[in-house]
Amino acid sequence: MTTELIQHILVATELSDFSKAAAGWAAMFHRRLGSRITLLYANQPCVPIDLNAGPAAYVLQRQPEFRRHLAEQMSEFATECFADSGTPVDTLIVDAAPAQAISDTANTIDADMILMGTHGRNGWRRALHGSVTEQVIRATDRALMSVPAALVTPGGPKIAKILCPVNFTDIGRQALQEADALAEAFDSELLFVHIVDLADELFMANLEENFAVWVKSGIRRSCRYSQIVARGDTAEKVLEMAGQVGADLIVIGAQHKRFSDTTIIGTTTERVVRFSKQPVWTVAARAEAFTPDFEKELMALTAG
Repeated sequence: MTTELIQHILVATELSDFSKAAAGWAAMFHRRLGSRITLLYANQPCVPIDLNAGPAAYVLQRQPEFRRHLAEQMSEFATECFADSGTPVDTLIVDAAPAQAISDTANTIDADMILMGTHGRNGWRRALHGSVTEQVIRATDRALMSVPAALVTPGGPKIAKILCPVNFTDIGRQALQEADALAEAFDSELLFVHIVDLADELFMANLEENFAVWVKSGIRRSCRYSQIVARGDTAEKVLEMAGQVGADLIVIGAQHKRFSDTTIIGTTTERVVRFSKQPVWTVAARAEAFTPDFEKELMALTAG
């Protein structure tokens, strides 16, 4: 990844207050990197409980007057969120469920990054409605930045410190490199962390030393970084450390299984996205995009 990668940002909005935090981050990217912004509203088809009222509600969503009103609301939202920054914004209304609208539109406009707010739902509400953010992570191979609804950033959004949890995988290397590029773009401090499990302990006799070598081999730029090996539950440790070090952003990888909508590290990634108090930059890549070269590299490293 380079700073050119963030040329076009797709910002998903519900035209609600919680969407404004995500819009604030998009404006910051524009000011810092000149990113183009497209604002998306998913006009989800009505699925009524009362089937007799359903057709009328469904037709209403597609009436010219209804859509004109939506367009006006989008314009007002864009003005409120981006006017002060002078950020030019394109607006789109797509008739589809949110996750589908977001992932499909990102492909259509070739967005470099998807930016969206998270509701922070838990318990039965999440079980009933699911998480649009998690659905999009499973569906897209583009970078996705999720901003917690309750996030407060005095003085405005900033990326002064980045926490990047990695493992010895291709997607771990990709997350490391994207965190490195972000650190270069924002002159940020980087902290790489590897959470140890039993397999690591058995596979690598000198884990700390090998991890340091692995991190250094993936850094191509001159930036301030450090690395640490910790032990425990990966998601819990990542969230704990993010708070302790005062991270402004977490960068984490999510690799899709070859024939599944779930992710290989899905439970960890989704837990971090779900419970993080910091924005999370998710690096997504599909399994079929990888080659075995990195496995050979790791074997050579550990053999040394």
